[in-house]
Amino acid sequence: MPSGVDTGLADRRAELLVLLRRSERSKRIINALQADYLVKRVSSTSALRATLSVQGSDLLLVDSLAQGQEDMAQFCRSIRLTSSVAIIALIDTEDPEARIEVLEAGADECFPKTLSIREIKVRLSGLVRRMRLSPAAGSLSGVLRFSGWSIDPRRRLVTDPSGQTVDLTTAEFDLLWAFCRNGGKPLSRHQLLGFTRAGAAGPLERSIDVHVSRLRRKMEFNPRRPIMLRTVRLGGYIFTPRVEGLTDQSDRSDG
Repeated sequence: MPSGVDTGLADRRAELLVLLRRSERSKRIINALQADYLVKRVSSTSALRATLSVQGSDLLLVDSLAQGQEDMAQFCRSIRLTSSVAIIALIDTEDPEARIEVLEAGADECFPKTLSIREIKVRLSGLVRRMRLSPAAGSLSGVLRFSGWSIDPRRRLVTDPSGQTVDLTTAEFDLLWAFCRNGGKPLSRHQLLGFTRAGAAGPLERSIDVHVSRLRRKMEFNPRRPIMLRTVRLGGYIFTPRVEGLTDQSDRSDG
């Protein structure tokens, strides 16, 4: 990564919010994860949403059998309306089409509940490594503001100038956080790819254009004539607003 660009790496233990069906296997999963994560268990989707709203979390681990009448895809879509938290879904089928549906609904990982506990730990560890490439893992205290907008990295929430929460995907949130922490600096597609969890998993650099285009539609007054997210000649983008809240030197990239 070139000097002068904030990588947002973090060393703290990730916080994991867990909603699993009560069983001996669930106890073993939680016991196995407590050595590596700050685990908080909740007993219902309402408790999960309340905890997520008030305290936030880095990751959610959810069992489809704990959802009651709400299926996993519906649950993921509802969480994505208010948060970009990483979602790891355990579902009660090995049907690949069901997994794809849950992933398309907003989950970061989705696998059968029969997956071994060891592999669950490996999958979570891989997701956390990718998260630490994302700028949102860096400064997790303090809300940043720009042009009437605000971005809260701890709760992974973005609000517009009217105070309304804006629905962003995980990749869109990570990109916006990267832009905020590197405002006024041209960032290439390759650099931006490294900031996103999806990018760490290996899509093409041009996928960044798709995510930026979606951000423009959600944030710009005229997406065809963007003011905040401008294209840089010969490739890349630059975030033009003045960002408030980067008071700590560690939150800035001075080159």
